[in-house]
Amino acid sequence: MGDRLEGSDAMGCTKHFMKVVWEHHAWHPRVSSSEILTSQETNMWARVVYRDYVRCDKQDVCSVCGTVRRQESCMCDMERAERCALRSAWMAESSRPTA
Repeated sequence: MGDRLEGSDAMGCTKHFMKVVWEHHAWHPRVSSSEILTSQETNMWARVVYRDYVRCDKQDVCSVCGTVRRQESCMCDMERAERCALRSAWMAESSRPTA
């Protein structure tokens, strides 16, 4: 199904009843990493231009048990990345000092 996050000791979301197993997770997306990449492209006048793009690794994580369901990557331009709520939340969380 998925991988459990480290340090997650919450009760599981898997239910067993009369040899029937089902899972009931509370999935929410989050960004696990993000990086800025520079790409070399050719414009319509055949000149080389450099553009920055943002690549994020996203996961679906259960808020109850910490299981990771799916991991995927996405790529977008800088303007769209600045408006992305998931990336903004990740940046705010990663810039927070640890105690």
